[in-house]
Amino acid sequence: MTNNKYELTKQWLEKHTFLKDIGEMNLSIIQILEKIEIEPLQLPDLDLYKETFGKGIPVLQNEELQKALVNPVEQVLLTLTKVLSETQVPAAFQKSCKAVQFYAENNSIAEILGYVLRQETNQVHTFCEKNSLDEKFTNFSIWLSISHVISQNALPIKLWVEGKGWERNYCPVCGSLPVLAQLKQANDGHQRHLICGSCHSSWTYKRIGCAYCGNEELNQLRLYETAAEPDMRIDVCEDCHTYIKTYIKEGQEAIYLADWATLHLDLLAEKEGFSKKGSSLLIN
Repeated sequence: MTNNKYELTKQWLEKHTFLKDIGEMNLSIIQILEKIEIEPLQLPDLDLYKETFGKGIPVLQNEELQKALVNPVEQVLLTLTKVLSETQVPAAFQKSCKAVQFYAENNSIAEILGYVLRQETNQVHTFCEKNSLDEKFTNFSIWLSISHVISQNALPIKLWVEGKGWERNYCPVCGSLPVLAQLKQANDGHQRHLICGSCHSSWTYKRIGCAYCGNEELNQLRLYETAAEPDMRIDVCEDCHTYIKTYIKEGQEAIYLADWATLHLDLLAEKEGFSKKGSSLLIN
């Protein structure tokens, strides 16, 4: 973790003491992941998927890429759960860590990885129940591991995706829904970027409209702003009753694009009757 990112997070937690537990856990996870070195992912020629991608099928929904992810994701998952289970964490969290660690040490994760990547929730539930794994933690830890592997191999995937004009409201890399958005300066004003709640990839999306149902009726789209967090706003849709938190500046992505850091804004939106989508946080 860069010193700047670490310092930003520590400063944020000093200001938002109610986030101390989840923030420190997040710092621990980031520090563990940053020490895990993996072999470069052997990516097939991504142009093989140009036709299916054009039809709306995300990169990681291809079987060959899912197979290529098994070993590196397993390596990250084993190290992550082993180190986490040895740190000072709540007993229930530690138990979940050890259960996933034990499974991964004695079995291939190919089956559960496939279910998670394809977002087959019923199969994930059945698998976890059968193997005495906490479903929420299993999803959380596997997505953390996938995200780390993807981040280490992000450049070729990112460059390939950016050249294909993806305009859908789900992640072009893994297919999950966005959990956050950011407005960035562009030649013609501001451009909206959506942030995946699972693999943490980002992609551009139309500026006006609900990020979930696509509703563009301005009288059904509203913004919530708070004096406490002037760099963030909550975009809500009164048609599908969802919201997405949006970072309206640049430079402090380490904080504002970390879902846990603005949980208090989630509470505000949910109090108004709006629902959150796309999050892989344990507490949601």
